[in-house]
Parts: sequence; structure tokens; C-alpha cells
Amino acid sequence: MPVRRRSNAHRRAPGARDPVGNSSGQRRSEHVVVGLVLRPQRLRLVANAALLIVLSLVCGFFAAGINGWYDEQDFHCFWVAGRIVASGGDPYDAQQFVPAILTIPPSEARALNRCGQRLSYPPWAAIALAPFGALPLPVAATLWASLAVMATVLGINWTWQLAGQRRIPWLLVAGLVVGTEPFVRNVLEGQFATFAFALTAGAALSMRSGRDGAGGIAAGFLSVKPQTAVGFGTAVLGLAIFRRRWRFVGGAAATVLALAGLSQLLRPGWIFEFISGATVLSGSIADRATIWNLTGSWPLAVVMVALLLVAVAVLIRRRRADDTAILGLAVSFSLVVAPYAWDHDYVVLAIPWSLTIAYASQLRPLLRRVLLYSTIIVAMPLLWILAAVVVPLRGGESVFVTLPVLTALLLALAIRWR
Repeated sequence: MPVRRRSNAHRRAPGARDPVGNSSGQRRSEHVVVGLVLRPQRLRLVANAALLIVLSLVCGFFAAGINGWYDEQDFHCFWVAGRIVASGGDPYDAQQFVPAILTIPPSEARALNRCGQRLSYPPWAAIALAPFGALPLPVAATLWASLAVMATVLGINWTWQLAGQRRIPWLLVAGLVVGTEPFVRNVLEGQFATFAFALTAGAALSMRSGRDGAGGIAAGFLSVKPQTAVGFGTAVLGLAIFRRRWRFVGGAAATVLALAGLSQLLRPGWIFEFISGATVLSGSIADRATIWNLTGSWPLAVVMVALLLVAVAVLIRRRRADDTAILGLAVSFSLVVAPYAWDHDYVVLAIPWSLTIAYASQLRPLLRRVLLYSTIIVAMPLLWILAAVVVPLRGGESVFVTLPVLTALLLALAIRWR
């Protein structure tokens, strides 16, 4: 009996305060308030996600439809590669790949010029193309275009957050994406560039906001098209190691290892076939938007890259360049040093363009106008002029590499002046 009385005596009465001064009633009230606050946020998030999916499907159907379901375009090559994978074949075997792509109209020569003699993407990208290859071309094209639209919207939003929502309007960021020649060409041909844009913006934003796990995963998925992302990937991983952001490094490493391991498990030997084929492909393509093709000489290209590095270093010396600025420069340099790239890959330049304009908003009016107008001219009129006039006259796309060079210099000026 005494034990029972002591137990009852220590039992807290309803409404009594706990040792830190909070009553159980207060705690219940706080939980209710938090739930009421979070519920509209969750509903808004779900509604926005549903709206994005619906709009992406509608826009994707429209984009794929007006482009003839990407018949005779780059996505047609991806679709054929996906059909080979889905049927158990090997897209890195020229004896299987070439006969399949020769069925793409209008001619065998055009098909070979557009698709090459084997798939030029890594095995994990090939496996990801298999579901598209299992679908009829119109359905696959609609799904691909819908995902590209979704990636574009996400990339624009993440770039806007990265640059600073109060320093640059969302519509201006969107204009720097959808109003440019690379984006239009990407939509017309059904290329990968919008996915790379979203992943790059997501990795950079996660790096800045401390979401290291998500940022590392996004950086790892950039390996789907490593030839244009190798520079940025090296920079962001190097920065993460320097800052001791081990979760970011671990997330990126785990993602790449998982993709490579799954590919090796499902299709042993494809990784080595891709590496050997990529080496042959890099040496056989004469028309690329790269510094290596512009100069026509590896030593001269190395000298030009070194001069660009020195110029940027001189401009930003004694200035506090934050991680975001460094990653913006890395985006530009990644396209300058890419082993092979084309103008549609330049969609990702919207990130350093947005950062330049955002930094310019903090400057006095004259400097702000110089950077704003210069960036817009590079992003829109200059790109369109190069595509419509200069490239046809020169007979090659290598002149496009001047765009990331100018972009890096403009961003370096913005860092210096702010």
C-alpha cells in the first residue's frame, strides 16, 4: 500500500507542468498549431507538383507533336539505342547499332552523321533509354519531351534560388533559358541538355544550402553525360573536399558507383566498350563546339585555356569569391574544356548568366547596366547570330565555344566589381 500511494503521488496531474515548465496541454496545443501550419504547405507542395506534371505532359505532347515525334532528330537515335537495349542487344557494337540507325530517314548518310556508329553515352544512360525504346516512337517522344519540360522548370527555379530571389526576377532567369538558341535547338532535337541543366543547378543550390546528400546525388547523376559535365563535376567535388563536406562527396561517389555497378551487373563489359568507343568517337568528329576544334591544335588550345584561367584569376584576386561564384565559373570552364560538345549543351550557361546579373544588381547604375546588357547580348542575340550566320559561313560549330569564354569573363568582372 505505501508503494501504491508513492506511485500515485508521483503521477502528474492533468494540466500540471513538467520539470522544464511546459504543461502537457501546452505541448498538445503546439503540436496542433504546427500541424495546421504544415498542412497548407504540404497541400501547396502537392498541388504545385501535380500542376507541374500536368503542364509538362501537355507541353511535352505539343513539343513532340510539332517536331514530328522527333523523327529524323537526335532523340530518334536515342530511341533506336533504347530498342536495341530493350531487345537484349548491344548499342556499343557497331554491327548491331549501324544497321538499326540506317533505317532512320531521310538517308543513310544523314543517319550516320547524326547518330554515329555506336551509342556515345555511358551504359547507365543506355539502360535508362531502354524503357523509351520499348514504347512506340510517338509515346516515347511525348514522355521524353515532358520530362525535358519538367527539368527545364526545375532548373529555372533552382537557378533563381541560387542567384538570389530578390536580386533577379524569375522571368528574367526563364528568359535566359527558353529565349536562347541552345534551348530551342534542344527542344527541336530532343537532346539531354535540359536534364544536365537541372542537375547542375540542383547540385550547386544544394551545395550552397547545406543539403549535401541531395547535392551529391545530383552531381553523381551528371555522369549520364560526362563529356560536358566533367569540369563542373571536378570543381564541385574538389570544393566539397576542401570544405570537408563529406556527405556531398559520399553522395556523389555512391551514386556513380551504384550506376556503374548496376550497369556492370546487367550488362558486363559495356563500360569498357563505352570507354574505347568514346576515345574513337572523340578523334573522329571534326565538327564540335570545343576549344580543341576552334584552335585545331592541342598545344594552342591548352595555352588558350591557361590564358583564360589567368585572366579570371587576375580579375577575382583579392575579391571574396563565394562557393556559388566559383561553381558558376566552373560551369563555364566545363564547356570550354569539354572533349566534345555542341551548341545545345549551352543551356546550362543560364546559371552563370543569372549569377552575373544578380551580382550586377548590387553595383552602381553604370556598372550594373554594362554587365546586364553585355550578358543579355551574349545569351541571346550573339548566340542566334552565330547559329544563323557565322556557323553556316564557317561550316562548323567550333566558334560557339567563344560563348562560355565570354561568360566566364563577364562573371569574373561581376565578382571583381561587387
